[in-house]
Amino acid sequence: MDVDNILRSLGNYGRYQVLQYAYNLFCLPILTYPVVIYVFVGYIPDFKCKTSDKHVTNDYADINTSYNVTIHSRQCDVIFETNRSGVLTQKTIPCRDGYEFFGQETTASEWNLVCGAEGLGSMSTTMLVIGQMIGATLFPALADKYGRLLIFYTNFIAMALCYVLAAFVPWFSAFVILRLLMGAFGQGAGMSLSTLGLEIFPAESRGFIVSIGSVAWSLSITSISLVAYLLRNLSWRYTMLAAGIIGSHSLATRWILQESPRWLVANGRYEEAKQWIKRAAKWNKIDPSTIIDEFDSELQSSELQVLVDETTPYRKPETMCEQTGKKRKEEKLSVLDIFRHKLILLTSVIVWIIWFVNSITYYGLFLTSGTMSGNMYLNFFLNGIVELPSTFLYLFTINRYGRKKTCVMFHAIAGVSLTLTAVLNFTADTSSLKGLASAMSFAGKFGISGSFMTIFLYTPEIYPTNLRALGMGLASAASRIGGMISPYAALFGTYIPWGPGVVFGSLSLVVTILFLWLPETTGKELPDTLEETKNFYILKDNKKKNKMNSLNRDL
Repeated sequence: MDVDNILRSLGNYGRYQVLQYAYNLFCLPILTYPVVIYVFVGYIPDFKCKTSDKHVTNDYADINTSYNVTIHSRQCDVIFETNRSGVLTQKTIPCRDGYEFFGQETTASEWNLVCGAEGLGSMSTTMLVIGQMIGATLFPALADKYGRLLIFYTNFIAMALCYVLAAFVPWFSAFVILRLLMGAFGQGAGMSLSTLGLEIFPAESRGFIVSIGSVAWSLSITSISLVAYLLRNLSWRYTMLAAGIIGSHSLATRWILQESPRWLVANGRYEEAKQWIKRAAKWNKIDPSTIIDEFDSELQSSELQVLVDETTPYRKPETMCEQTGKKRKEEKLSVLDIFRHKLILLTSVIVWIIWFVNSITYYGLFLTSGTMSGNMYLNFFLNGIVELPSTFLYLFTINRYGRKKTCVMFHAIAGVSLTLTAVLNFTADTSSLKGLASAMSFAGKFGISGSFMTIFLYTPEIYPTNLRALGMGLASAASRIGGMISPYAALFGTYIPWGPGVVFGSLSLVVTILFLWLPETTGKELPDTLEETKNFYILKDNKKKNKMNSLNRDL
């Protein structure tokens, strides 16, 4: 059944579908928070070692002369300095009595995640990304089996509950476990919600819908900086609790959103699909009877075709076209087919590298915004808001100049800007140069955001139909690996301020060069079979050879 025709009859942007999608976008903020919220709840405020008279007496019990104890802020030891008959001696001892923190209470100050334990904070974000990998593996299959709506609202409620529980747990280990669960539930909710949102619009409307979703994502991810700013004088627990409260409407989601009509039809739940059509037609002020008649007619035709196929003992010989269609339908492919063919494997490896670089750079820039010069909240806000102009540039260039040139452009912007950020951070000794370094970092975020949108569109176009979902899954796995490493960028930046810029800028420039080995997919029909995919790559290579031969003849 052609569900797109039914949706067109209801209006490409009917009021009912638009309202459903609007609530879809209203759910986004809590789904964008899990990784980036740690910028505000886990940053390390100024601190110094604490010491006590007992501590000093035990270490200098044999010294009767006057002594002076110096404690250096943000250092992990105490320097005991004594003056004995004009001879100055020093003794350095690691902190034994804990630390004294200044400013807002964060997870770092509450659980002493500094000095030797500083990496534990970043580890909690790595565990969250591992949870996302688990969720991406588990929940899409369940959404196909039990419906998008059920999997979305159960995961949505569970995720909001994890935020609330994280605001009260007294142990760091429990906090880490809850972050892992946030990642899993967030991924399950996010993937189900995105599918649910797209499946209520016909094919020609989805490009615009995805663009609106990208804008909403940018606004949602920046909203956490406003929440954290308003709660900046309170404990980190209030920020986590606020995130959970923002998702409290999840309890009503079951009655606000409706199941995907495509899923209902695909699973034979035709009466429920009719009820969805009637509800949408009522909201859109359209007479549902004609649409229901069209639905019944297509349903009867499809059932009649199935009956004929099952009961007819003799069938006329298949035409060449029918044989090709049958071969396409019966073609069984696995991940091994990617590794068996050199050109497909080369393209896949390059695409995986791009996803890895995009992820580590995208989240790394967010997580290092707390270490940039200037206001932490403003830096984060600007890091998110620069995604908006990248969306508009993406829309302008993606079909005019193609996927390949668009992605090369965005990566070149990111590579050059982030490399300049590293140079300026290395040489900056004035506030104006530090401000310029921050501006270059925002330009790099602009570039990597545009690249992420482009590669997300490009990746499914290089695989045959029966490898397309698997190809996206492998690319997403490469992205998650980058996401697991990105939390340590902030830790790296505290020791070497220009270090993250060197890493992110170099990787982006390398990817710009790697694009030379990728095919262009703009305006080309998606390959259905492995043979069509191989021909696609062979045609690309033949064009290159012909161009080189022509150049040699001219010379």
